[in-house]
Amino acid sequence: MKKLQLDSKINDILNCIHAGVLYCENDEHSTILYANDYFYTIVGYSKEEIQTLFQNRFADMVIDDVSEILVDVAASIERGEDLDFEFRMRHKDGREIWIHDTARYDKETNCFYVTIMDITYMKQMEYEKERLHQYLEYLPNKIVISDVHGEISYKNSQARQCSYFDPSAKYIHDLVDKHIIGIKFEDALNITKLGQNATYETRFKNESGFIGHDLNYLVPIYDKQSKQLNYMQVSENLISNSDTLTKFPARGMFEKYYEKLMGYEELDNVHLCIIDIDDFKNINDSYGHLIGDYAIIHTANKLANIMDPKDYICRFGGDEFLFLMVGKDIACVKHKLQRFMEQGVMDIHGQVVHISYSIGIASTNCKRITYQKLLQEADDMLYRVKESGKGRILSCGD
Repeated sequence: MKKLQLDSKINDILNCIHAGVLYCENDEHSTILYANDYFYTIVGYSKEEIQTLFQNRFADMVIDDVSEILVDVAASIERGEDLDFEFRMRHKDGREIWIHDTARYDKETNCFYVTIMDITYMKQMEYEKERLHQYLEYLPNKIVISDVHGEISYKNSQARQCSYFDPSAKYIHDLVDKHIIGIKFEDALNITKLGQNATYETRFKNESGFIGHDLNYLVPIYDKQSKQLNYMQVSENLISNSDTLTKFPARGMFEKYYEKLMGYEELDNVHLCIIDIDDFKNINDSYGHLIGDYAIIHTANKLANIMDPKDYICRFGGDEFLFLMVGKDIACVKHKLQRFMEQGVMDIHGQVVHISYSIGIASTNCKRITYQKLLQEADDMLYRVKESGKGRILSCGD
């Protein structure tokens, strides 16, 4: 076996390095001629144990297929390149440890100068990161992660494939701002800065009506020092739980939204409108149920077009809709609804159908009123409209 004489000072320096430093022969066993103290710390064996148990054969301590590594070593030597490998070794306590091995070949002595580092923790982190990535990719929810400045760093497959998410959006604000309901995104962000999860809905529509409606959770992500690193938006698709014909939210969601408005410290003026298609049975009987469905869809689309960001809507029954109009005076509400009523002409493949509406309105006047009470007041107004000839709008106080 070749001997390597080291100056005592150099030996001290090598033993103080927190990496394994070795000098190995270029043979099939990568026989160890020298190893510093930290190498023995990495593998858990003493110098004497490695001599006795492994005859200083470094390759015998490697778990992975050494023959494949040796082929790559020979090719690297042929190209005159330094070696750079990752492989697994067995620690004395039975653990598998991951090793990053870099080496330079010395042609004159046919030996390698080797440096090894224990990268087990890094490999575990990579594994956990990959496993987390797989979890996020296969979740049915849309996941968007941004840094603390809102710049998007990750979207899972559901978010990437979402037809109504803007693919060019670089910031999470760009995805949310124009579509958030009942709260400003900046306010939601401020909630997460206080360490709490923020909840909000987003609604996406085009000229044909609703194309997306999500319930979102904005979650702060921290490091070990409790410093906020990221925000994660988890979006649940509500369209699948909505009315199949209009894509409007279910009645339960409508009521929850009203209760949320009533829970705010500063109350907006809220108007609950019940909108009824006049003589809907006659439309079905005269034109057929398919045209009746078109009448409902036509009504839904026209209502969606007059909605403001804080407004909310649902299909109440067969031909009735509930509409919350928020933060407006009653004159503005009636003006919007009057414009809607004037768009009651429906052309289906050249067949013109005229639709009229009866609307009852009840208002909170910035007071806390229960949902059931306000709904009953609006229903009373609707009843009065129908009793007096239909086709008009009536609010409490008229």
